[in-house]
Amino acid sequence: MTKVVVLEKFKKNWEIGSVVSVKDGYARNYLIPTGKAKFATKQNIEEIKNLEKSLLEKDNENKSLANETAQKINKLKFYKEIAAKENGELYGSINVGDIVTFLSENDVNIQKKFIKLGNKIKSTGEYTVDIDLHPEVNCSLDIEILSPKSSS
Repeated sequence: MTKVVVLEKFKKNWEIGSVVSVKDGYARNYLIPTGKAKFATKQNIEEIKNLEKSLLEKDNENKSLANETAQKINKLKFYKEIAAKENGELYGSINVGDIVTFLSENDVNIQKKFIKLGNKIKSTGEYTVDIDLHPEVNCSLDIEILSPKSSS
């Protein structure tokens, strides 16, 4: 286990400046290269305490942008017609890429990793997909999948 100092909120319970123990590979391969944390040395801990105010301001900015995006997403509904069998099973599926494309067509640009789809949607019906925009901001997108036969 490696101790690191967190530079931004990205898990529900990790605050900026907190020292946490994580697996070595997680620290080396993800947290430190992406700038989300630094090794917990005395020098780094002091440096982050000095930067904490600006880091918190940056986080609050990101949170307010996430809130604006969440409001836009909550107003949208994704309708899609896809050929389906009689039992409602789709010829194909809806995946995260389809959702990101729909959102970008509606002036909402987010990363695929924010969308918590789980399994691909493979049958007609109504679905709700959770989207985590920030550790403290999440929203959902309603999706309705129709078969061209059922809509006429």
